[in-house]
Amino acid sequence: MVPDANGCSSDRTVLNRRNAIKSLGVTGVALTAGCIGDLNEDEEWPSRPVEIVSPWAAGGGADRTSRAVADAAENHTEVSWNVSNQTGGSGSVGMNAAANSEPNGQTIGCTAPEIALFEHLGIAELSPDDITPIMQYTEMPAALVVNEDAEYSTLDEWISYGESNELQMANSGNGSSWHMAAAGIADEAGVQVEHVSYDGAAPAMTAVANGEADCTAAGAAEVAPQVQDGNLQALGVAFEEQVDALPDTPTLQEQGLDIQIGSWLGHFAPAGIDDETKSAIVDVYESVYEDDQFVEFMNNNDFMRVQRGPDEFSSFLDEQYEYYGNLVEELDISA
Repeated sequence: MVPDANGCSSDRTVLNRRNAIKSLGVTGVALTAGCIGDLNEDEEWPSRPVEIVSPWAAGGGADRTSRAVADAAENHTEVSWNVSNQTGGSGSVGMNAAANSEPNGQTIGCTAPEIALFEHLGIAELSPDDITPIMQYTEMPAALVVNEDAEYSTLDEWISYGESNELQMANSGNGSSWHMAAAGIADEAGVQVEHVSYDGAAPAMTAVANGEADCTAAGAAEVAPQVQDGNLQALGVAFEEQVDALPDTPTLQEQGLDIQIGSWLGHFAPAGIDDETKSAIVDVYESVYEDDQFVEFMNNNDFMRVQRGPDEFSSFLDEQYEYYGNLVEELDISA
């Protein structure tokens, strides 16, 4: 392996290494941004491998859907697309890594409501103003889940237990969107909880399945596999109607809790990316959203398909920033 003048491997070596990593199914591996290389002025995007940074652990919604996007994007470009998991800080580590990368389209970040929460909670100096929105592609109503062997098997029983006992409530990170969903549900129910943070929804669900925590709030599509074939039981969904992912689970609203809350996912480029590159990325994402492979993945895994392009996504992020600022104040949430 011969390094170039910057001490980096050749483009072909980097590509081969990425493909080897991908074929092995290894996550959490990120090559140095400088070794991917900046695009030369005469190169059009995408002429190098593209990396999507998922800010939460493998197995959660951000990771799974980002991999589906990457797989479908390879049908519409001539380069490899890969996903790295850079966790921590309620998603701020991975989002910061993507937001602070070179604005050349080689690194794309996955984002969620946390981007509208970080500044309000003092977690990170990162907000919607620091990214270039590309596309929102899904939304995920929150589902309240417990261990299938818990002494409470209905929402009313959970509330009764939580009124006189402190519940250990797992979440995907302090100040995360699922922390906010859990806090909102607990507040509406009037139960006592201690919030316990994990590096993503997947480890939070595992903690409940293993009996380390009593309950969690996470995306309906995320919890569905463990509800159907694992050790979790869903008590309710914080949405206006029952969802396909949990067809036998009633809404919280119809059980007396007037709350609708959840999360969403989208991808972004760093701020400062040029219009031509941004336009090229958006074109690929529009193709990905309609790609048969991507549609099949979303449908088979009960992820709602909700599309917001760059302009609509940008306006939505501004609304989210205001909404979560008010929610943090109302619920007195601190990081």
